[in-house]
Amino acid sequence: MPASPTAPAPRRSQAERSSATREALLEATIASLVEDGYASTTTSRVAERAGVSRGAHLHHFQTRQALVAAAVEHLARRRSEELLRAAEQLPAGRGRIAAGLDLVWSNYASPLYQAALDLWTCARTDAELRGHLIEVERELDRQTLELARRLFPELADRADFECLIEMSVATIRGLALLDTLHPGDERNRKQWAFCRARLVQLLEGAS
Repeated sequence: MPASPTAPAPRRSQAERSSATREALLEATIASLVEDGYASTTTSRVAERAGVSRGAHLHHFQTRQALVAAAVEHLARRRSEELLRAAEQLPAGRGRIAAGLDLVWSNYASPLYQAALDLWTCARTDAELRGHLIEVERELDRQTLELARRLFPELADRADFECLIEMSVATIRGLALLDTLHPGDERNRKQWAFCRARLVQLLEGAS
């Protein structure tokens, strides 16, 4: 018997095609930032990597600065959702604070954070990029506090809760900077273990 003809794939709407193009541009930008750095992440290179035309690129993002800021925000939102899901799986009781700190550490001890550092450094002398990243930073702060409330619910009602979390994140960010020049160094791992123990003592004492 002859094979039945394959039904044609349903035609995507204009909105679906536009959304897919935007997603491809954001993913290509993230990959370029991680692999090549901000200086080499040009709009033409991103469009080529994403497999879209220059015109399609400009339809969504008129400048490189707007594109990379949107990509960072896109990545941060996705990563925040992943971390929130992971937080739900952490055990209650003793050990949760240490496990929660390790979860936050994993978010910063990564090539993605190194790429973000590159952007923040370039923003010092790029007013347009800085303007975009200030808005992204506000959203990142909001996401960090939401994650912290899920990780450490017993601390969330304290008046100094935000200060405790900001200090913990600042410590983690500072240690993660060491990976810029010494990725995977054993010394970095030991320093994180030492600082985590001190942070656990502080947070457990506050609970």
